[in-house]
Amino acid sequence: MLLETRLLRQYVVVAEELNFRRAASRLHMSQPPLSVAMQNLEAAVGTQLLDRSKHHVRLTPAGVVFHEDAQRLLRQMQMAVERARRTGLGQEGTLRFSFVPSAALDVLPAVFKRFQHDYPTVHLQLTAETTTRQMQDLRAGDCDLALVVGPVHDVRGLQLVQLQPQPFAVAVSAGHPLAKRERVQLKELANEPFVSFPGSAGASFAAAILGVCQAAGFVPRIVQEASQMQAILTLVAGGLGIALVPASMRRLHMEDVVLLDIADRRLPRTYDLVLAYATSNDNPVIQAFVSTAARMIKPAAR
Repeated sequence: MLLETRLLRQYVVVAEELNFRRAASRLHMSQPPLSVAMQNLEAAVGTQLLDRSKHHVRLTPAGVVFHEDAQRLLRQMQMAVERARRTGLGQEGTLRFSFVPSAALDVLPAVFKRFQHDYPTVHLQLTAETTTRQMQDLRAGDCDLALVVGPVHDVRGLQLVQLQPQPFAVAVSAGHPLAKRERVQLKELANEPFVSFPGSAGASFAAAILGVCQAAGFVPRIVQEASQMQAILTLVAGGLGIALVPASMRRLHMEDVVLLDIADRRLPRTYDLVLAYATSNDNPVIQAFVSTAARMIKPAAR
């Protein structure tokens, strides 16, 4: 048996007013059609819900139970409508979000805080991966949105949103001759051994490091590689070389490592951050997060 929502709403108002005239007024209808509607409802339910007389209207025991259940059904229906509307607007649902670990130190905390405030019913599933793995997950449908290091060369099936560039810093060991400085020019690093991110794990980040060094007139001499920034800093602390790392790594406060600013104003000193998602992915939460991130990630000095 299917009951119209209209009949349930009408019954709830009658049960609240216990007066057909007042109920009809609330429902913006005349009294005779409302009386007929309640008779049709009782016929559909198969039992008397209202005890009527010339002087009063009362709920039968069956009517009391039906009133409670009708109220609950109407609330659930309204919730279903609201959840569907919110989901369609990207205000509710789940977002599988992947990010490069270094972004979690500086860029993402403020974005997550703002997004949680604006979209409290959206659930974030977070993973930290290398850019190479992020691209694989996006294309395999295992990830909705990724914050990657750009540039992204293979853009097949992807939509990209360029965010503000982020600054590099030069990481040296505490015992290095440069450690007492606050900033350094890139050309001073030409003869230094470098610890770097492997191109197989993050081709774009490795290319950004190479581009910065080439702009200063040299190719970095890479003596060690590590696929995690913390591991790179550990190698730097051990005196195995210097490294170009995200300036956000300062937040780690790693012992025996000093991070220097890059003094060159006319040379590139940044790397790109890009939000990427598959064009075939219709999750509306993607656009909500992209909009929040674009507002929150501030420009970095070049």
